[in-house]
Amino acid sequence: MPASEIVFVLVVLLGIAMVVTGTCRNLPVPFTVILVLIGMLLGYLSHVLHFMEPLQGFTLSPEIMLFVFLPALIFESGFALDARQMIKDLPPILILAIPAMLMSTFVVGLGVWWALDIKLIVALVFGALISATDPVAVVALFKELGAPNRLNVLVEGESLLNDATAIVAFSILLGIAVEGGGISWSDADNIFLEFLRVFIGGALFGALLGFVVCELLYRMHSGISVILTSSIIIAYASFVIAEHSFHVSGVMAVVGSAIALRRFGVTRFRQDTTHSIHEVWEVIALSCNSLLFLLVGLSISIGALFNQLGPIAIAIALVLSARALSIYSIVPLAVKWFKLPH
Repeated sequence: MPASEIVFVLVVLLGIAMVVTGTCRNLPVPFTVILVLIGMLLGYLSHVLHFMEPLQGFTLSPEIMLFVFLPALIFESGFALDARQMIKDLPPILILAIPAMLMSTFVVGLGVWWALDIKLIVALVFGALISATDPVAVVALFKELGAPNRLNVLVEGESLLNDATAIVAFSILLGIAVEGGGISWSDADNIFLEFLRVFIGGALFGALLGFVVCELLYRMHSGISVILTSSIIIAYASFVIAEHSFHVSGVMAVVGSAIALRRFGVTRFRQDTTHSIHEVWEVIALSCNSLLFLLVGLSISIGALFNQLGPIAIAIALVLSARALSIYSIVPLAVKWFKLPH
């Protein structure tokens, strides 16, 4: 496909997303769901209308997801968080993000294995893939109700880190599945140690990289353009280097670098510089989010979707049940131990 057509289609998709974002702001359904539905409709029309055929070449591949969209979205979420409050509430956030996420993974995996007669390791891979949460609608509701900042940080921090937990668990389980081996209780200690190595190693590497870049920017008395460009470099470099050079979690590396930049850099930058960084990353995140969900919709076959409604309904029920189980079992303990807001 010529570069001119690629640019034109991307501009049209972004234009559609902006119209949806502006007109559906007050609807009770998250705009991302509407974007997926529009993407599915566009995908169907691309097979019916001749002038829309170029859309058939726009599908969401793992490489695009991992190396284009994911670092930008994770970095923006990490940088937008109140780093000081998140560090204070890190123990409860970790408890909500790791045990609850892993519990949901195993509940969904075991349920799919039992209900759909799928190989256990494959069912667990699906459980890790589907169990991460998206707090977009919840955070929007908090803003409308004027919820305390600490509650916002707990929810957004938990969502950010459970994304990392899900990806680490998914990668480990997928590696076991690809090798053709099964999973047994004797493997549990090795899997747990590998999880900690990948999870914590990624966070430490990202934090170190973010701290070093903050020091360099401060000592060079960098201007706003250099700082903004450096933040984009950190977001993508931390992910790629962590994944390919150190074989640790790229997501946690991005989270660590974003929090380090917010914690050690913002206090040294001028207020207008910090405000500009926030605004630029909001634009980047909105663009990536919009294109991502439209591409998800374009990648879905409506016929295949309707043919699998039964298994999809079972999976939805299992995901909701697993999330409810993890919330009602772990959240009361976290509230009691860490005096969280009720």
